Amino acid sequence: MVCSFSYLVVFGFICFDVLTGVLKAFYNGVVNSSCLRRGLIHKFTELLTLVGCGLIEYTANYYDIGNIPDLVSAFALYICGMELISIIENLSEINPTLSGFFKP
Repeated sequence: MVCSFSYLVVFGFICFDVLTGVLKAFYNGVVNSSCLRRGLIHKFTELLTLVGCGLIEYTANYYDIGNIPDLVSAFALYICGMELISIIENLSEINPTLSGFFKP
């Protein structure tokens, strides 16, 4: 069954990544609306793909196709991992002291 909590967690990670990306742009003095627009489109496609996974799960359950993997949770975990890496990169660039903490 599709878990709406997965959608909220992914949305939270995306919002936090956008926020840290905008802060990084202001910090570096390179605010660019076309870059922001491209980034937001990428984030929107991530959400659309997650919704698509939910539709696949719903359809499989509705037609009783059988056991399929939990696509929403798997893809949500993948997106959260990507966003977390991006958030860490943004924060490390804003505050170089943090880069020593995050790098091996």
